[in-house]
Amino acid sequence: MRTLLTRPGVLTADHLEGRRARYLRPLQLFLVVNVLLFFAAPRVPLFSYSLGNYSLHAPPSPPLVRSLVARAVPAENQNGREEYTRAFDGRVEAQRKSLILLFAPALALVLLLIFHRRRATGSDEVRLPRRYGEHLIFALHVLAFVWLVFIGWGAIVAAFEGVTLGRIWGTAVVAGVVLLMLSIPAYLFEASHRVYALSRLQALAVTAALAAAFVGLLLAYRALLFFTTYYSL
Repeated sequence: MRTLLTRPGVLTADHLEGRRARYLRPLQLFLVVNVLLFFAAPRVPLFSYSLGNYSLHAPPSPPLVRSLVARAVPAENQNGREEYTRAFDGRVEAQRKSLILLFAPALALVLLLIFHRRRATGSDEVRLPRRYGEHLIFALHVLAFVWLVFIGWGAIVAAFEGVTLGRIWGTAVVAGVVLLMLSIPAYLFEASHRVYALSRLQALAVTAALAAAFVGLLLAYRALLFFTTYYSL
């Protein structure tokens, strides 16, 4: 875990070089971090997926959400609406834990597309990710770090939950969360630079592409989670 947090890309590079004995396997590490995320996620705004939240924030479109819920339970049936809301929130929590695992293979596919030219040219460089499985290793390690950042965010929220903070402490907490979030692009930059042997400019471009892809995947995940939950009730 220390290597993951302090040396971006080293776990992936060591795995590709065959130095694996002293580390957890990438999938094992990813699953361990996911278990921790399950406890922290409810306190992280990015992972707030209650029916009330869906009714106010996209995706999917809040009017569409309200329309589908009204189709399932008429608004005048107040008791039925409350029961439906509890059932939805309970089911979405269970669905969230399984669907979040899709992030890694999806991000690996993005990496495969970004680096398809390198794979096709058959460069003389060795030990660089070219096949989908090798990109998946990188994706698992990067997402493990991202989830740990979100866990840190959740821990900060939990630590100050219900506490009235003055202006200075409130600013300090917000600054701490912002710094945590800024560590993600910094980590992506260093990890891609090391693992893919990129120039600084190339690493910056890849970081921007991966950040955009992650936001897109997060929005797609949110929408998919709603529809799989809605149609399973």
